[in-house]
Amino acid sequence: MDRINLDTVEQEPMQGHTSKGDQPKWQLKGKWYKADHMGYEALAEVVVSQLLKQSNVPDFVEYEPVWIHQYKEKDLPGCVSKNFRAKDEMLVSFEKLHRAYKGQSLAAVLGRISEPQERIRYTVDFVERTTSLTEVGKYLTLLLELDSFFLNEDRHTNNLAVIRNEKTKEFRLCPIFDHGLALLSDLNDYPVDKDVYACISRVRAKPFDVDFDVQVEAAEALYGSQLKLSFSRTDVSKTLDSVRALYSNSVISRVEQTLYEQMRRYPVYF
Repeated sequence: MDRINLDTVEQEPMQGHTSKGDQPKWQLKGKWYKADHMGYEALAEVVVSQLLKQSNVPDFVEYEPVWIHQYKEKDLPGCVSKNFRAKDEMLVSFEKLHRAYKGQSLAAVLGRISEPQERIRYTVDFVERTTSLTEVGKYLTLLLELDSFFLNEDRHTNNLAVIRNEKTKEFRLCPIFDHGLALLSDLNDYPVDKDVYACISRVRAKPFDVDFDVQVEAAEALYGSQLKLSFSRTDVSKTLDSVRALYSNSVISRVEQTLYEQMRRYPVYF
């Protein structure tokens, strides 16, 4: 497993866009490095991206495990991914896009819409009108289905994005990324010694409803079901082997149990 010393690399400024805090992250030679911050975020990134290789998801960021050496005088588990933006491209969150075109927060507007289905419809219509992109509804539905299965609790409006070319002014859909707060990775809220089923029951969704299933059902009613997974229990175990050197047996076991439970709960995705 690779080790990278990032003591001399400038850390990406914290943006405060996540409700639970930000991972330390660095960009170096066309790659992004992220270190664990609240638990095992890097493990979640790696496991989800590796399992997505056995799915119908067309475009996603692949994460690999890495040791981050001597960050603040200690070694930390982390992950690395390639920079998915080309030259002259920038990431534009749905929140930033809405503020630019509407002069107000998307999250605030959604909070004034009563029904999840109408919140989703409003978001999709806005993004398609302002970017000229198509099939944003299918893209967003796929994200919500993935978040429901992997228990990603951090899909807020600053964590949904498109990519804009600053020269051509054209937009493209963003590859699916950022699963760090999936699979009960926040050990502050979900300690590893707590019952996994109780922890799963406490996870809350974003950004259209606090219930994952309500979000998914609303999106699928508008744009149809999208996600198909094809991995097995054996594939889960093999994927966890790639991060076993970085984490305790209790963490590995908890993630494995979580995935098995989600496979049991969501046979519709298989």
